[in-house]
Formats: sequence, structure tokens, C-alpha cells
Amino acid sequence: MEGDYDSMRPLTTVAAIGFALTSIASLARADAPPLRHIVYSFSYESNQNGAVPNEAGSSGARSFNGKLDDKGTITVDVLREAQDRGLVVVVSEQANETRTASAATCAVYGNTDVVCDPNKRVNSEEYTLLRFLGANFVDPSKLDAKQHWTLSEHKGASMMTADYSINSNNNGVMTIDESRHIEDTSQGSTTINTQTNLDYDFNRLLPTSIDEYTTEDRHGGLTGVTDTTYQTNLKLVSDSMAKP
Repeated sequence: MEGDYDSMRPLTTVAAIGFALTSIASLARADAPPLRHIVYSFSYESNQNGAVPNEAGSSGARSFNGKLDDKGTITVDVLREAQDRGLVVVVSEQANETRTASAATCAVYGNTDVVCDPNKRVNSEEYTLLRFLGANFVDPSKLDAKQHWTLSEHKGASMMTADYSINSNNNGVMTIDESRHIEDTSQGSTTINTQTNLDYDFNRLLPTSIDEYTTEDRHGGLTGVTDTTYQTNLKLVSDSMAKP
């Protein structure tokens, strides 16, 4: 079972596609050693419930449900940092069950935009991690007096807003909360709400742990109604730039 959350991830990446594809073609050399090699462990769980309405000629309304669990590791190699501090990376996933994904080249940005090779499979837990790997994800110049900042994007039939709060900061070791809301009306109506708790190391410019809970509600007319929840947890295992 797989919900629509994965397919909704690119909603906030349209503006980045042009630069990303150029970067992938011109900067990501397969024979060049990575600038950084990081590995995270992950666990993933999704639960889906839905109903299809009574259609003419059918046997009547029907409901369905499903559950998917998996865990494993996600590896990210940072290949290049651009002038705007966007990163070109290669991400891959090694899972115990069904979610193993081969290497895909992506561009990630501090505003949480992520765009990946459209010909490769990239899972939602990989997008969750990549969203926070931009070198300027935490930009001190954008913080208000309460250590808070917001992001918003509106492209066509999709809209995203996100709020971030730094709840504690111990010499650059931070705890950050994210509240993220996505609406899309391109095919029916889909609403995605995400609550994320981060342990973030500003000195190393990466999260050390991520706890994300997402609800997705989709209303598609003849395709019915689907409600899905996702729980994703990631923890840093190794970082080639970590001090011995």
C-alpha cells in the first residue's frame, strides 16, 4: 500500500527544477569523490483508510485499508555546493522490506525545496531528510525575535506554508519544530499536514534526528476519499565530516 504523500512532495520544488537539472548535468561527476558522506537510520510507517462511492453498474460502495512498515538506512553523498548554497547530492535507501531505492541525484535548498531526477524512485522518507540538508536551512538573518521563521509557496493549484520555531539552542545544538501545510486541487482536493521535531546541529549544518508525523486527506469525487497517516523517524549514524 502506498499513499499519495510521495507524489505530493515535489509541489514545493518547481522553481528549483531549472537550476537543479543544470547542476545535475554539469556538476555531478560520477568519478568525483563526494564532499561529504552521511548515513541515517530510518523507520517508516503508513496507515491508509479509504472509501470508493457507489457507482452506476458497480456492486456498491466499498472501503479499503492498508498498512506498510519498513526500516533501514539512507545514504547521502554531497557532490557540490552551488553559489546560492544549494547542494547537489546523491541519495539512496537500503530497506529491510520493500522500500529499497537505488541512487538518485537531487538538488536541495535551504528553503526546503528538493528536486530529484524524475526517472528515479525517491521515497518520502528520503525527501523528509533532504528537506533539511540545505546549507542555509537555519538562516540567522531570517529569524524574528522569538527565533521563528516562515516559508510559503503558491504554484498553480498547489500551496505550501510552513512555520519553524527554534525551541532551544545550546551552542548551536538546536531543537526545532516544523508545522507544514500543503493543499492541492489539481486532482480533486488533497490536504497534507505535517508536524516535525528536529534535533539540529547548526555547527555541522544537518539534523541529527527527525521525528515527523503526517496526515493526508484526499477527496477525489468518483475515486472516493482516502485518509493516510505517516510516521517517519531518522537518526544520524555517521558523517564523514565529523571530528574524530
